[in-house]
Amino acid sequence: MKTYIGLFKKKFCQLVLALGILCCAQPVKAHTMNDNLEGAKGLFAIQFSWNSDSYARNVRVEVEYKKEGFLKKTKVSGQTAFHALKNQFITLELNDGEYELIAVRLMGPEFGYNKFLKIPMEGKFTIKSGQMTNGGLIYLVRENKASDNVMVLRIDNTEDAKRYVRTYKPSHAGAVDYVIQAWKFLENDQVDKLVASFAKLLVDRHSAKLDTETTHLYASLGTVIKMEKDAQGKVTDYRLISTPTYQQIKNMVLKENRTIICTLENGSFLYGTEDGLDYMPLPKGLEKIPDLEVVKNDRFLLVDGNFNIFYTDASFVWTSQNNYRYEQKSSGLLGTITISHPKIYKGKKHIYIYSPYDDKHKILLQASYEDLNFRSIPLSKDVKKVPMVTETPTHIIIGPHLKLSATANRPGYLYVKEHDSDTWMVRDLPRGDCKRFYPGKDESIWYAECSKNNWFETGDAGLSWSKWKSKSSK
Repeated sequence: MKTYIGLFKKKFCQLVLALGILCCAQPVKAHTMNDNLEGAKGLFAIQFSWNSDSYARNVRVEVEYKKEGFLKKTKVSGQTAFHALKNQFITLELNDGEYELIAVRLMGPEFGYNKFLKIPMEGKFTIKSGQMTNGGLIYLVRENKASDNVMVLRIDNTEDAKRYVRTYKPSHAGAVDYVIQAWKFLENDQVDKLVASFAKLLVDRHSAKLDTETTHLYASLGTVIKMEKDAQGKVTDYRLISTPTYQQIKNMVLKENRTIICTLENGSFLYGTEDGLDYMPLPKGLEKIPDLEVVKNDRFLLVDGNFNIFYTDASFVWTSQNNYRYEQKSSGLLGTITISHPKIYKGKKHIYIYSPYDDKHKILLQASYEDLNFRSIPLSKDVKKVPMVTETPTHIIIGPHLKLSATANRPGYLYVKEHDSDTWMVRDLPRGDCKRFYPGKDESIWYAECSKNNWFETGDAGLSWSKWKSKSSK
C-alpha cells in the first residue's frame, strides 16, 4: 500500500477519496481495432476513473503506447493511442508481443486549450493470442485542485471486464477465459480497507447535515452504505452493504419492499437487499449498453441502443422483443457512430419508447403496464421528429418541436393525437422559444415556458394560448 500512497500522507489519501464522490438515495463507445479475435491476436482491456473532487467528469484520458522494437525501424513509429472517458471500458485487439505505455495524459477544458496533465503511469504489458490482458481499473486521485501531484491506484476489475466483454463484445468472449494481469494490482483487502476508511468520512460528513430523509449513500468503488439515524437526523450507526464490484455506481433506487437496484457504468446493474447486492442477470441479445426502467408490478424493462427490448420480473427470465430493432448510425470522419439513444417515458396508463433525435427512423412505441408487449404508433408525414413524449388521459403529445433559427415570432409546435384517433394534428406553440412543456395537475390545462419564466397555457389542446399570470393557479 505504501507504494501507492507515498506521495501523500495516509489521512490525506482517505480524505481526498471521500471528497466529491458521494451521492444519495432516498425511499462513448471505445475504439476497438477489430470485432473478431483472429490469428495471433489478443485483447487488451483497461478502464480509468477518478473522484469528482480531483477532476471533472468531462476530462478524458489520452494513452500513447507502442509495440516493443517498432521505434527502432526507420520511418516506422509503431506508436498509436486511444482516448478514454471516465469509467469507460477500453478493449483493444492487438498482435502478440510486448507493449509499453509511452504516456498517459489527462485532457479537457479545465486544463486549457491544447494543454494536458501527464500521469506517472508508464509500464509494459504482454499480449498473447486468444487471451485477454487486463490493465485493471486505474483510479486517479489528485492532492488538491491546484496540484499536479496524482496518486495512481491500480485496482483489479477482472470480473467486471470479463462481464463487459461477454455481454457487449461476444465475439471476444473466448479471450476472457484466459486472463493475464498487465501489472501488479493493489490487493483487494487493501482496497476494501480504503473504501471502509472513506465510507466513515462520508457518513460523518453526511451526519453533520442532520438529514432525516436519506437512509442510504452510494459512491464510487462499489460503495453502498446503510445508515441508522435518530429523530434529529444524526447517524447513530452504519454499515457497508456488500457488492461484487469496484465500479462507479451511477444511480440507486430503494424500493418499498426494501429491494435495492443500482445502475453501474458500462451497462451493468446490481439487485438485492440490504443483506447484499449481486449482479442482475442480463438477457442474451443485447447489442448496446441499455437503459433500465423499473415499471409497475415490480417488473424490469431494458432497451438498448438498437431498440432491442426486453422485460422480466424478479425471476429474471427475460422476454425479448426485437421486431423494432434498427441501427441508428451515421458515417463521418470518425467512422460509423450512433446518432442517439432510445428514450423511455412512463405515463400514468402507458409506457413509451421513442427515438428522440433521429428523423430518418422515427419510432414511437406504446405498451400498457399490464402487458409490456409494445406496439408501434403510426406517425404521419407531418411528424418530423419525436423529441419528447407526454401522455394525458385524452391525448398523446410529441414536442415541443422548435424550428431552425427559432425566434419569439416564429413559433415552434406540438404534434397532438387523441388516444382513439390515428390522426396527428400540428398545434403551434405561442412562441418559437418554448423549450418546456407539461400538463397541469388536472391534465386538461397544458403549460409551455417560452424563454425563462414566461409561461403560457392552453385549455383546448393547443388550439389557442393565453398568458399565464399566476403560478398559484396551477
